[in-house]
Amino acid sequence: MVRFTLRQLLYLTETAQQGGIAQAARRLNVSAAAIASALDKLEAATGLTLFDRFPAQGMRLTRAGQAFSEHAKTLLAQAASLDRHAGDLAAGRAGRIHIGTHHALAQRIVLPAVLAFREEHPGVRIEVVEDDYHALTEALDSGAVDALVVFDQGFDPRRHSVEVLMELPPLVLLSAAHPLASKSRISLSDLGGLPYIAVSSEGPGPSYLQLLNAAGVHPDVPFRSQSRELVHAYVGKGLGYTLAGFPLKQDRTIEGDPIVARPLKESIGQYRVVIARARQAARAELADRFLEKCMPPVVNSGPAGF
Repeated sequence: MVRFTLRQLLYLTETAQQGGIAQAARRLNVSAAAIASALDKLEAATGLTLFDRFPAQGMRLTRAGQAFSEHAKTLLAQAASLDRHAGDLAAGRAGRIHIGTHHALAQRIVLPAVLAFREEHPGVRIEVVEDDYHALTEALDSGAVDALVVFDQGFDPRRHSVEVLMELPPLVLLSAAHPLASKSRISLSDLGGLPYIAVSSEGPGPSYLQLLNAAGVHPDVPFRSQSRELVHAYVGKGLGYTLAGFPLKQDRTIEGDPIVARPLKESIGQYRVVIARARQAARAELADRFLEKCMPPVVNSGPAGF
């Protein structure tokens, strides 16, 4: 248990530096009686004689006082540093943010937000983890991340609060060599009989394939993968089509095959991108400021805005 205060340590170091209580009192703008009382209590608490007192020459630290004073200076410097850091945290000049997301959203949403946020808050450390739905929700529930920027795969409203960032109507991804690639929009009837390449579902919410099924389209699914790059590679080889929420950043697959994205004529539902937070966790102001950077600048109901 600490038996002395930072104020007592300050009075000690200042008295030692100034060579007397009266001089330290003038320097600190406090009464000499207050300093004398504080030093008496400090010596009583520590069991040390900290000063030799010379009526005509002032005060001088004893050997024990010198050793104690050096540690006191270090502690006071650490306390001052902690005070400055607390001010930086309160003002948003320092701190740490932990965000969980998916690969596709890290590229499209989180990375641009990181770059924009760091320009305004260079002293804040941002940590981003990419993982599957189950791992991310566990991290959110445990407090390992402040918030998630993810596809809405089903959250428990008792545990999570969810804010919609954007809604993504599905786009049909096809090989550029496919006859349907010449169309500006593709109808569900155009897709009849074509194989579907599926991205493995990451959570309990509906997948694009399930949206197709609900709309009455039940394609054969010869290939599934957790890798969107591999799904696109299958599409580029003409092995089927897939649905995606974002327009293509590149018009070629990792295999070098050209692919295209075309909107559906009919509405089969939308995929939601959301911010998810744990209801029981305290809201972190820094995380809120970062998540504001994830918001789209203009609400747009069509895919061209994303």
